[in-house]
Amino acid sequence: MVCQLPYFGKCCFCMPLRKGVLAFGYLNIIFSMYILGICSYAIHYDFDIVLLYRDAPTRAEADMCIAINCVDILFNLLLVYGAHKQNVICLKIFYYYIISTTVALVIVELVTVIALESTYELELTIFFLIEQCINIYLLLLVRSLLHKMDKLGRAYENQLQQMIDGELKDEGSETNPSTVLPIESA
Repeated sequence: MVCQLPYFGKCCFCMPLRKGVLAFGYLNIIFSMYILGICSYAIHYDFDIVLLYRDAPTRAEADMCIAINCVDILFNLLLVYGAHKQNVICLKIFYYYIISTTVALVIVELVTVIALESTYELELTIFFLIEQCINIYLLLLVRSLLHKMDKLGRAYENQLQQMIDGELKDEGSETNPSTVLPIESA
């Protein structure tokens, strides 16, 4: 049985695809900076909390969590840059990054749920699932944007300039069908 992933034409059914990817990129940057600030604050004041990376509880060292969140910010900046400049290489790098982090975080979350220690982590699992749904939606949006960019190419679509340069041929008759000539009746 073959299952094809959908290609989106719009983001959230209302925004153009590229602008939607940019909006998601900016929101991811803001969210990652917020989590980075919370982790830094918790480390500075030596709170005994469970550190999070994309809502997945982790027992890693605090420095490692800060480093991972900084890397996440850098890749989100790469997404925003790639979407602004329509740079396919930057978007593909982000695409592979989000695939690898999503798979890794699902594995970490499964291990955490299997070794469930408290109901607190069970509540975090709900937030983790919501975050993963958003990440998968972003993954599909970036995939759709890459597909759209490959399909349309990098050409600037100015038909008049393309006709002048000879790149675009008029497939109609010798006269332009949109030109209307008045006919005088006698």
